[in-house]
Amino acid sequence: MKRGSATFSFRGHSVVPEASFGLIVEGSYDEPVYDGLLRRLVAGDVCTRVRICGGITNLMRLLPAYLRELEHAIAGLAVDKVLVIADSGGKKPAEVEAEMAARIPRRAYAFASGVQLCAVQRTMETWLLADELAISTVASRRSGREVPYVQGDLESIQDPKAILRKVLSSAKLDYLPAVCGAIVKESRLEKLRYRCPSFGRFEQKVHDC
Repeated sequence: MKRGSATFSFRGHSVVPEASFGLIVEGSYDEPVYDGLLRRLVAGDVCTRVRICGGITNLMRLLPAYLRELEHAIAGLAVDKVLVIADSGGKKPAEVEAEMAARIPRRAYAFASGVQLCAVQRTMETWLLADELAISTVASRRSGREVPYVQGDLESIQDPKAILRKVLSSAKLDYLPAVCGAIVKESRLEKLRYRCPSFGRFEQKVHDC
């Protein structure tokens, strides 16, 4: 990815981030998860600008407008790359990505590394279930308890959010954006890659130009 062109001032010094990303996501719980994963996958300083749409319907409807806005999001300049991330729910991820692509046909944008469309198999919570040790680690810091391993194919679970709520409750953790973000920081990426193939596709799209 090309080096970010925007310069920031910090205590009198100019700081140029290694890369800048725009993230267009469905909800407030998605922000700390995808932002946290992005920062773990990209080396060096990363600058992000996140746009929360308030659900898949708004994401589809407002996608062109948010992309235009991100062309001027960093000191009037475009971010290097945009990731548009949505839950696939009961659909195939490729179908959701095709729907997103249909909203921005043949449009050229100023992002040096382009726009990547990514649909997560089921929902974001699927990925948070991948590493029980990460949840237990977060729980231990908050006087919680260890959680059991969620067996089976995670991406075939019909309602991963309900399962995650149950797991967090057993660990005496509330289902909150901050808790989701903390789990991401502790999650072992190799475990996530193994248990959730859609994460591997997300990782590839983070790095692809």
